[in-house]
Amino acid sequence: MADLSSNYTELSPVLVALRTCFIVLIGLLIVAGNILSISVTRRMTNLADSTKVLMTMLAASDLLVGLLSLVTSVASGLNRWPYGDIGCTMASYCMNTILCMSLFSIISLNVDRYIAITKPYKFPVWCTKRRAIILVLATSIVSVLGSIPAYLIGTQYFAGPALCYYRNGTNVLNIIAFLWCNIIPTLVMTGLYYRIIRISRQHELRENRNQNAENNVTREHKALKAFLVVMLTFSACYIPFNLMHIVERSTDWASPDWLRFLTFWLLYSNSAFNVFIYCLFNQAYRQTAKKIITERLPCLKRSTVGPLNI
Repeated sequence: MADLSSNYTELSPVLVALRTCFIVLIGLLIVAGNILSISVTRRMTNLADSTKVLMTMLAASDLLVGLLSLVTSVASGLNRWPYGDIGCTMASYCMNTILCMSLFSIISLNVDRYIAITKPYKFPVWCTKRRAIILVLATSIVSVLGSIPAYLIGTQYFAGPALCYYRNGTNVLNIIAFLWCNIIPTLVMTGLYYRIIRISRQHELRENRNQNAENNVTREHKALKAFLVVMLTFSACYIPFNLMHIVERSTDWASPDWLRFLTFWLLYSNSAFNVFIYCLFNQAYRQTAKKIITERLPCLKRSTVGPLNI
């Protein structure tokens, strides 16, 4: 059963309005950014099919976070949870499942780039579109089933961030979640990337000596850095959330509402960052995104009419 005992908290109408506007803004930014990300990914021609499938999966997971945020904004505006016990449980279960799907998508993208760099001739054979779709389906099923143990802990409405999530479990579970979702993936991927970045640089130097600077290895190297930043950003947004739970369980300390708000919504806000990371590291992605935006919003196009000579 969900614990809705903290349905109300003493907040002024101004703070409630500011919190609600922030949540709506974050939700709209996540939804718009990831719809754009899916559209750009489908249009790009210099991405492997497997990479497109995995990037679309990650964007779809983030899009669900945005939709969930917009649903939550109603609770923020009312300053209580209006959807009942079942709604609280479902929101918590969906959010945990989405986080697992995002983590699996990021790891799969990293492995995809690792194979592309270290096994460039076997990459088209090993990483096909069909295998990527099978991997996405398998990780989705694992995410759905893997969230069941957390469901048994029970859910709770947290008044500060106006969110439903799982109750703080035992410290052992919190530490395991911290290691599994943050420390282990970050350390493994950082070590992995250190090795394959060295390999990719050697390839770049070899190709540059052959006067072929704009080659596939250069593009793979740029994609490599982008997905590394995506992984590190995910970990940076997740670490404060997990640390707060560990400290609470270890010391019997209750976090203030403002700290819960920051840690919960930092975690949610991570879903808005990936599209900006792609634009920052990939010129082709940035240009495609700009083209799509100007097509959908013609008012943003620059005027092609020259000055009049009088």
